[in-house]
Amino acid sequence: MAKEELRSISRNLQELQKKLSLLIDSFQNNSKVVAFMKSPVGQYLDRHPFLAFTLLVFIVMSAVPVGFFLLIVILTSLAALLGVIILEDH
Repeated sequence: MAKEELRSISRNLQELQKKLSLLIDSFQNNSKVVAFMKSPVGQYLDRHPFLAFTLLVFIVMSAVPVGFFLLIVILTSLAALLGVIILEDH
């Protein structure tokens, strides 16, 4: 039974590796990515991978608070709209 589980795990990992490889290939073959990597900024980031990773983490981490802010704005607007509808009804 344990051998069958190991085989299925190995098979799943191979499938995951194939999917990840296809995803990476699709990114690398994208015309916009190729054009960016040929630009001076892309070449600089290619030579400095830690800076590229830091920039990527910064962008992702700065998007999270913006998303929370927009969610709060939407929820507040909906609450105000419901409040106006309820108050105007009475």
